[in-house]
Amino acid sequence: MKRFMIIEDNKMMAQILTQLLRKCAKPQSIIHTTSPQTAVNALINNTLDCVFLDLNLEKPLDGIPVLQFIKKQLPGLPVVIVSGDSEMETVKQVILLKPADYIVKPLSIQKIERCLTKVLPTPSIL
Repeated sequence: MKRFMIIEDNKMMAQILTQLLRKCAKPQSIIHTTSPQTAVNALINNTLDCVFLDLNLEKPLDGIPVLQFIKKQLPGLPVVIVSGDSEMETVKQVILLKPADYIVKPLSIQKIERCLTKVLPTPSIL
């Protein structure tokens, strides 16, 4: 049973990630939120197996406080950063917070499969 959350303000990107997750992991549920505030509320009210977090939601790098919140409040929950930002300084800043993985957009089935193999104990990959 796999329950994922996607925190992404770009509707098209969220749809792409949803489809890739459905193909790779056959999840029981996928919750989608678009802002840091709704994400925090959804995190508190749901049991999840993994979170896919965009770094730039409403403003640049506002996903970092969400990652910090998850690390503090739900330390066992894997968080995968999904970002178009591959600037070395940003990557260094995020890696210090120890996400489960960092995926650079554009997304692909290969990137998602590799990520799920890394972050989930027993992924269901086709």
